[in-house]
Amino acid sequence: MLVLKSLAGTDDALAASAHLLGQAHRLDPDAVDVLLDHPWLAVWAVDRVRHGTTGRPDYLPFAALAAAALTGWSDAAVPITPYRGLVPVPGLGVLRRRGGGTPMTPADLTGRHWTPARWWRFTDQSVTLDLRVDDLDPYRDCFGRPVAARLPPQRAADLERSVGHAWHLLVAYAPEHAAEMAAGISTFVPLAGGTGRGHSITHADGFGAFAADADLDPVELAVTMVHELQHSKFNAVLSLVQLHEPTDPARYFAPWRPDPRPIGGLLHGTYAFTAVAEVWAALRAHPGLAVQATARFALVRAQLERARVEFARVGSLTSAGRLWTDHLAERISHLTDVPIPAAAVAAGRREVAEAERASRRTISTG
Repeated sequence: MLVLKSLAGTDDALAASAHLLGQAHRLDPDAVDVLLDHPWLAVWAVDRVRHGTTGRPDYLPFAALAAAALTGWSDAAVPITPYRGLVPVPGLGVLRRRGGGTPMTPADLTGRHWTPARWWRFTDQSVTLDLRVDDLDPYRDCFGRPVAARLPPQRAADLERSVGHAWHLLVAYAPEHAAEMAAGISTFVPLAGGTGRGHSITHADGFGAFAADADLDPVELAVTMVHELQHSKFNAVLSLVQLHEPTDPARYFAPWRPDPRPIGGLLHGTYAFTAVAEVWAALRAHPGLAVQATARFALVRAQLERARVEFARVGSLTSAGRLWTDHLAERISHLTDVPIPAAAVAAGRREVAEAERASRRTISTG
C-alpha cells in the first residue's frame, strides 16, 4: 500500500486509480485486501518504482476495476488501456477488447469476450488451500521463462486432480507445511512445454506465486509447492532484514547446483531445501512412497549437511545472518538425527561428493 501511495503521488492517472482503490477498500476492506496481495500488482508496482516505466500499460487501473467489481460498485468508471487486446482484471479474469484507452465499469466484465479466472479450493481434514491457476493474465510473464497459454479443459482437470492429491499428501504427512501453504500460496502459473521437467520458479516481488511444469506428478508437485513458498518467504525476509553484506564477491558450493553461487543463492537454496528435506522425511511414512522418499531424503539431507559446512567459509554475514544460519543449522541437525538405511546415507553423500568435485574448479573465494 505504501508503494502504491508513493506511485500515486507522482502520476495523476495512477492517483485516480489509487483513489478509486481506496474508496473500494472503505466499502469492503477484506475483499480489497485480497486484491492488494495479488502478486502481479506487487511485481508491477516495485518494477515501476525502480524503473519509472515498464513499457506497457500500468497495472493499477486494472486493480481498481477489480476492486470496483469485488465490492459491488457497479457504476465505477475506470479509464483502461488494454494490453495487446486484453484487459486483465486481477483475480477475476481477462476481457478481450481492442482499441485504445476507454472508461470501463464492472458491468463490462461479461459476455463472450470475458474469460473468468480459475480458482480452485481443496479441503482435506478441514485444512483448505485456495489456489488461483493463472493461465490468462498477460502480466504473469514475469518469471523469465515462457508461460503456458490457456489450458485446455482436460489438461486443467488433470492438473486439478494432481493439486488435490498433492494437497492430501501435505495435509496427511506434513501438516505444518500444509498450514503454511494454506496461508502463503495463492497463485500457480503453468509453464509452457519444453522448459524442462520439474522446473519451477518464483519472482522476488510476487509473494505467494510460483510457476511450474503443469505435468508434475502429485508427489513432485507437493514438494515443489513447499520449495517455492520458502523462496517467497525468504525474499520477504530479505526485503526487511539485511542478512549479509551485498558486496561479498565470493562464490560458494551449493550442492544442488552445478555452478558456484553467491552467498544469497546459498542461503536461498539451503532454506528452501531444508523444508524439502522435512517433507521427504515425512513422506517416508506413506506405504507407497517409502522407497522414493527415503532416497530423496538421503540426498537432500547430504546436500544440506555440506551446505552447513559451507556456512563456515562465509565472512559477510551480519548478526541477523548468523542468527538465520544458526537456526538453519539446528533444523539440519534434527534432520541428521532421522534414522535411514546406511546404504541410502552412503548413496546421498557419494552424489554430493561427485557434485563437489565437478564444481570445485570454478569456485572463487573472492
